[in-house]
Amino acid sequence: MNCYIHIPFCLSKCGYCAFYSETGISASGIDRYLAALENALLPEQISTLYIGGGTPTLLTCTQLERLIGFLRKKFSFAHDAEISIEANPETLTGEKVALLRTFFTRISLGVQSFDGELRRRIGRKCSDEGLQKALRLLREAEFPHWNCDLIYSLPDETDCQWENDLHLAAQSGADHISCYSLTPERSALLGMEFAEDDEREYKMFEMAEKILSSYGIFRYEVSNYARKGAECRHNLNVWRGGLLRGYGPSAADFDGVDRHIQVESLADWLAGAPPEVDHIDTVERLNEIFAVNLRTVAGWTAELWNAVPNADSWSNRLEKAQKAALKYPDCLQISENSIKLYPGGLLYWNDIAAELL
Repeated sequence: MNCYIHIPFCLSKCGYCAFYSETGISASGIDRYLAALENALLPEQISTLYIGGGTPTLLTCTQLERLIGFLRKKFSFAHDAEISIEANPETLTGEKVALLRTFFTRISLGVQSFDGELRRRIGRKCSDEGLQKALRLLREAEFPHWNCDLIYSLPDETDCQWENDLHLAAQSGADHISCYSLTPERSALLGMEFAEDDEREYKMFEMAEKILSSYGIFRYEVSNYARKGAECRHNLNVWRGGLLRGYGPSAADFDGVDRHIQVESLADWLAGAPPEVDHIDTVERLNEIFAVNLRTVAGWTAELWNAVPNADSWSNRLEKAQKAALKYPDCLQISENSIKLYPGGLLYWNDIAAELL
């Protein structure tokens, strides 16, 4: 089982973030959340665990120790389980990083930009000194894997600033780098002043591929790059339609048929509000899964598709892909045992996905 836990607490709301979180929560409020979370967990074996937010590392060392303690108690972990947590640089201390290293195999650091002025514009309240301290702590802790999050196509961002961010991320010691473009849908508070520039975004997209690959960090999904063997297994499993258990307000899960989305309110979640059920027929669900994993460079093989819950025949998938290729002939690469997008085709994933759906 793959598991996601949403910790919905932040020091403040960043302008680009549309994920659910609460600010100004007291220590007792966080403790109430942890008690409810512990009671909600179902004992089972976990292959991947991803703790996101919000800012999970806003929790104190005492609260993190409590969280780790009941996760170990409730779950049994596969011997090679991937256990990830998100972190913001300004919330990390030496004591926290040492504690996280005892349990987590992977940490994802929300850098967004190495340029202090750009961070200020998007509401990231982290000083250059705080960022450099966090990077040093992660290097010294020697996490098996860690990710650096970057955002590009920011308001008034120059090519030179983006190029510098890519070089610094690649030199930071991270073996995984996520590069997300700022869009109206993703930008939350910034959406009111954001204007899309496809040409500029594509240029920065291509720049990321060129610079990161020169460091041995290669794209494996539209927005994600990694050294060989450092790909995020949790995300890969979810993109491929794997079963997912979700805990916490706004968390989603997938039982092989339906998706369930927890209520986007801490108060309502604590009160036991039921999740929203996203039920669509089997064909639509399979089309959705098929389209989502085409965002990956590897795409689909017959073996991967046959592992999807309730999967239809591979020959049916080949037929659907071939029909889409008539409209997008330079985007889809199809063979008897493989369906994937050409590198240039990744730029047109949205259009191809709409055709497949």
